[in-house]
Amino acid sequence: MHGLQVLSINGNKLKYFQDDEITKISKIVSLSTLSIDVYPDFSFPSRWGTLSKLTDLRIFSRSAKVQFNKEMFVHINVMQIMSLYIDVVPFISADFFEHFPKLDSITLSIGSDVPNNPIDQVFKSFGIFRGKNITNLEINSGRFDNGFILNHKRMKYFWAICLKRLTLNNLYIKDILIYAVQVFSIKSTCLEYLEISENTLFDREGSEFEATKNFKNLKVLKIIRNRRNTRSKRSQPSSLYSYVFPKTLEELYIEDNIAGDMVNVEIMNGLNLRVFSLKDNDMWSCIGSFTGIINVEYFDMSGWTCEKLSINLIFGFPNLKTLKASGSHLGKGFVNTARAGYFLSKNLRLQDINLSSNRINSIPNGLFLHPFGQLSSVNMSHNNLTIFPEFHASIQALKIIDLTFNSITHFKDKDIERIKRLGEVDILLRGNPFQCSCKTLQFLKWLSETNRVQDILDLTCVTEKASRKFMSEVISNLKTFEISCKTKFWLPFAVSISSIVVLVIITTVVSFRYKYAVEYFLLRFKMKMKNYKELTQVYPYDAFISYSHADCEWIKQFHDKVSSMGFELCLDAKDFIAGNGIAENVINAIDSSRKVIFIITHDFLKSTWGSYEMEMTRMHAFQKGREGMVIIVVRDQIKVTDMPEILKSMWFKITCIQWPNDNNLPYNTEEIFYEKMKMSLQKKEETTLLYSRNSAE
Repeated sequence: MHGLQVLSINGNKLKYFQDDEITKISKIVSLSTLSIDVYPDFSFPSRWGTLSKLTDLRIFSRSAKVQFNKEMFVHINVMQIMSLYIDVVPFISADFFEHFPKLDSITLSIGSDVPNNPIDQVFKSFGIFRGKNITNLEINSGRFDNGFILNHKRMKYFWAICLKRLTLNNLYIKDILIYAVQVFSIKSTCLEYLEISENTLFDREGSEFEATKNFKNLKVLKIIRNRRNTRSKRSQPSSLYSYVFPKTLEELYIEDNIAGDMVNVEIMNGLNLRVFSLKDNDMWSCIGSFTGIINVEYFDMSGWTCEKLSINLIFGFPNLKTLKASGSHLGKGFVNTARAGYFLSKNLRLQDINLSSNRINSIPNGLFLHPFGQLSSVNMSHNNLTIFPEFHASIQALKIIDLTFNSITHFKDKDIERIKRLGEVDILLRGNPFQCSCKTLQFLKWLSETNRVQDILDLTCVTEKASRKFMSEVISNLKTFEISCKTKFWLPFAVSISSIVVLVIITTVVSFRYKYAVEYFLLRFKMKMKNYKELTQVYPYDAFISYSHADCEWIKQFHDKVSSMGFELCLDAKDFIAGNGIAENVINAIDSSRKVIFIITHDFLKSTWGSYEMEMTRMHAFQKGREGMVIIVVRDQIKVTDMPEILKSMWFKITCIQWPNDNNLPYNTEEIFYEKMKMSLQKKEETTLLYSRNSAE
C-alpha cells in the first residue's frame, strides 16, 4: 500500500487508535488524505507522525461529548496538514489550532445535535491565526433555534487574518450588523470571496450589499437563500435603485434573497462585473433595466415573474454571452409586451440562451432574427411551442437547440427548411406529442434521413389507431408505412373519381331524357327569382295557340274565326312581350291561358319549338292538375303511329279535333269543326292558379 493516497476509515466503530493494527497506517507514507472518526478522549496517534505527505485531514465526531482542544492533536504539528474538515463541533477551545501551523483551508460543520451552540467558541478559535494567511474558511450547518447576530464582537477575529475566502452558510444568522461588515471590509485587505447563504436575516432592503463596498480585493459576493424573518409588503416601487459594490467585484450572486417589483437599477463601480445572478428572487414584474454593468457576460433571471416585461430589461448588457431565464413567466410577458421580438436585439454576443419552462406558446416575431454571430446553444424546453423557431440567416455557430417537452406534433416543410439552413446543429425533441400518420409522412421521412435529432431513440408518437410507439420502430418500417398511406389515398381517390364519373353519366342521361322537365323547373325557379308570385284570378286568355310558323296564313284565319266566337286567344305574334326570352314568353302564355291549342301539321312536327311548347304544357298540366287544358287540332292527314312520343302519350287523355279532309267528309265539315272548338273552349270554372309578375307596388 505504499502508493495509497486517500484513506477513509470513518463511519466505523474504531475507538482505539493505539492498537497495533491501526497504528500500522503510519507505514502508508504516500497517504495525502485521511478521514477518521473521533470519540471523547481521542488522541492523535504519535506513530502517525511518519505521514509526512498527509495534507488533508477529515474528522467526524461520533459523540456530543467530544471536545476539540490542542491536546487531541499534540503530535500533529510534525505533519504538513493544510486542509482540515471537522463534522460536528460540540466544543472547541481557543487554542485548538495551535498544533496546525500549516493550515490553509478550514471547514467547520457545527451540527445541530450538540447541547449548546458553540458559535462563540468557533470565532474565538480563529484568534490563533492573527497575522497569518488563510485561503479558505467555511463555517456551516449550525442550526440552533435562538440563532445569533453577526456583530462586531464576532467579526473582529477575521480582521487580523489575511483571509481570501469566507463562507458563512446555514448558521441561523438572524441579523448582520452593518457597522461590523463595514469595519471588516476596511480592515480585511485580502478577501476575494464572501458567501453568506441560507441564514435567516431581517429585511434591510439591500443595505447589506452597501456594506461590502470597501473591500479592496473582493471578486465574488454571494448572498443566497437567506430566508428572512419579515417580508416587506408589496408597495409602489421607486423609479431607481442605486447600489455601490467594490470596484474589483467580478461575480455577484443575490439569489432567493429579495422581493419586490423590478425597477431601474444603477450599479456603481460595476465595470469589472462579469457574472450577475439574481435567480429565484420574488420579482413581481420585469419592467426596469440595468445600467453601470455593461461588461456582464452571464446573467441569470430564472424564477422571476415577468408577466409585465420591458424590452429594455437586458439592454444594459451589450457584452452578454449567457442568459438564463428559466421559469420566469416570459410566455405571458411576451404576449403583454409590444415589440417583444426586440427583447434580445441589443445582446448580439449571446452564446447561450435558456428560456425553458416559460409557458411560451409562440415565439415573438423576430426574437431570434438578430445576427447572433456567436450563438451556440438555445434551450426552449418545457414550453408550449408547436413549430420550429426561426433564426437569422447569419447564425452558423449554433450547436444545440433543446425543444424537449413542448407541444410539437410534427415539423412542416418550412420547419425542416429552417433546420437545414442552420448547418450542423443538434436538436433535442423528446417529450413532444408527435403524431405518426399519413399527414406527417414527410416529417417521418426527414427523421429517418437526418442525423441531427440526438435523442431520436427516446422519441415516441401516437399512431392513427391511438396507440403509442417508439419513433424508431415506425421509421424502421417506413417503407411499409408509406405504401399503406398511398393505398389509403388512392383507394378513396379512385372511389371518388368513379363516383363522380357515374354521377356525371347519370346526370347526363337524366338531363337528356328529362331535359324538358329539368328546363321547366329551372325556368320556374328563375321566374320566382324575378319576383313572380301566385295569384287567384280569371285567365286573361281562353287559349294559347301553339303552331308552326310555316302555317301562319291558316293560323290567322283560325284565330279570327275563333275570336269572333267571343274567345280571347293568345298568339305569339301579338301577345309575346318584347325583350323576354322565347321560353319565358311560352311559359307566361301557358300560365295565362285556360287552354292550349296545338295545331298539328307536318311542319309543326318538324318544329323544335313545337315540341318544346308541348313538353312545357305537359309539365304545367302535371304540376297544376290541369290535365284537361290541352286541345289538339290535327290539320294535316297524320297517322297516330307517325306522331312523336309525347303526342302519343297525350292522344287518348285530351281533346282531339280533326280539320275536315277527304277521309272524314261529309261527317266533319268546317262548321262542325268550329262548333267542336267552341264547345271545347267553353268555360267550366272561373278561377285557377297562375303565375303573374309582381306589380310595381
